[in-house]
Amino acid sequence: MRRALSVASVLIGLMVAATPQASAVDQALGYAGICTGADALTGTTVVIDFQELDGNGGVAAPTITRCSPNASPGTNRTGIKALQDAGIAVTGVAQWGLGFVCRLENRPSSTEVIRRASNPNYKEACVRTPPAEAYWSYWHADGAGTTWTYSNFGALNRNAIPGGFEGWSFSLNKTATTNPPPRVTPRNPAVNP
Repeated sequence: MRRALSVASVLIGLMVAATPQASAVDQALGYAGICTGADALTGTTVVIDFQELDGNGGVAAPTITRCSPNASPGTNRTGIKALQDAGIAVTGVAQWGLGFVCRLENRPSSTEVIRRASNPNYKEACVRTPPAEAYWSYWHADGAGTTWTYSNFGALNRNAIPGGFEGWSFSLNKTATTNPPPRVTPRNPAVNP
């Protein structure tokens, strides 16, 4: 019995270690608001819109807008790197790592009930790819316009646009045509239309 419990403890420990952990915004990285000054055309603005997660479980979650400065202007950064450089805590899934974003700023938490249409008591464990009914949709914009574009690529496979915007919006019980874009206008005054 002790041996079985010991093996189970080791396996659970490995699962927890395999899932990247999240914490609060790292204020030492990036800064609040859109990229300005020297970062206006080299950095990327990151927007996190919690949508239906806002207030879920009594935890208010205001939209986050942060500049993700590029420490090496002129070099490409993935969408994941832009999140990290902005100080946003990112958690992937145990199965694919950061190939699939499961949590941003520890939301949805592992104890938070997500009222999916097919499972109103669902809790996200971040083991496999999140379901199409409850996931972080990924968006981008070049900073010159006012609309977001849904990304057909994951954040590890897409480069952030210097002077542009990377957006994340929680999609709950939506479809491919009704996923909500972030509720921040992706306009950078330094970028010419």
